Amino acid sequence: MKDNYRWCPTFGNLINLTLHSSCVHGDFYALIVFLQNSPSLKKLTLELYQREYQTQDIPTITGELEDRSFTCEQLEIVEIICSEGNELLPWVNQFLLDSGIRPDQMRVIYED
Repeated sequence: MKDNYRWCPTFGNLINLTLHSSCVHGDFYALIVFLQNSPSLKKLTLELYQREYQTQDIPTITGELEDRSFTCEQLEIVEIICSEGNELLPWVNQFLLDSGIRPDQMRVIYED
């Protein structure tokens, strides 16, 4: 996906999206690209599995974006599924808040 975000299609009918840890790695590149191209998105689920994040085996999606802004006017809820104490959770929460997602739109679900 790196350097190909310009070729990413618009997912005009996508209303539910689930992304794994590799999409929130580093600079949130993949997450931003998906959000920029999903204007009808109502529910975003982020599965932050720390075991995957800590291994070197998972691919990460990174790149440079000229425009990091996005609007999610239709977005109703962001579910974050992770274990308690997940190291990614504070970073993801802050990114979402800085991006205009309200706290009442976010729900954290703790799983083992």
